[in-house]
Amino acid sequence: MRLSMRAFPPQDVRAYYTGALAGLRFVEARRPTGRRFGSDADARWAGFRGDLTTADRLDLLLRDADAEWPGAFGARTVFAESAVAEDDAFGPGWPGLDPVDAEEVWRTVLAAGEPREVDSLLAAWSDLWGLTLSNVNVGALTTVDRLVVAGPSAIASVLRAFVGRGDLAWSEQVVIVATPPAHRQLASFSTAVLNAAKPTTLVTHERAHDLIGRIVLSVDAAPEDAAAAKGSTT
Repeated sequence: MRLSMRAFPPQDVRAYYTGALAGLRFVEARRPTGRRFGSDADARWAGFRGDLTTADRLDLLLRDADAEWPGAFGARTVFAESAVAEDDAFGPGWPGLDPVDAEEVWRTVLAAGEPREVDSLLAAWSDLWGLTLSNVNVGALTTVDRLVVAGPSAIASVLRAFVGRGDLAWSEQVVIVATPPAHRQLASFSTAVLNAAKPTTLVTHERAHDLIGRIVLSVDAAPEDAAAAKGSTT
């Protein structure tokens, strides 16, 4: 395991990997490539791996996915590592998983099957982080609406409202205020769920300044995130 200058709670690191892989299985099921999961991918990995471990495989998969959907799968975004380059999914201080934990995470994600519906993915993600999502009224959405969103239930509800709406632009119309890693992971991999070309516009409460948009807030928002969102201009 790599040395880290910052303390990352092991349970959060494990939840991050499990959630990211579940999200990747969702987008892979939607548009299969055969290079990430399945027998063909396993065969290629067996021929390539050499001295690499399953922990290395997970990092390679997530680096690749984070490049395809910018900012959607990297730990840099989930853990708000502002000093890490935007094209680096992890950064030099990221601890990663040890090989034993990586094997268990890999088996757990594969055993869970492919989440083929957005609601199935959201249910798996919320169970993983120990959260309960509730429905939030988002209201009618048009191409000129701007939203400031805080709280995982609000993020999930807005995401559902954007699914299938090719006329809407997630990255341009939505700003999400999220500081806890769990909330940030949901916000960030929404980019991939919607197959957006640009990353989610995502800020911590410390950087939530001069935000403009209709506020969509849920009671499960972190208090500091809720306060920052309420300070937005509608």
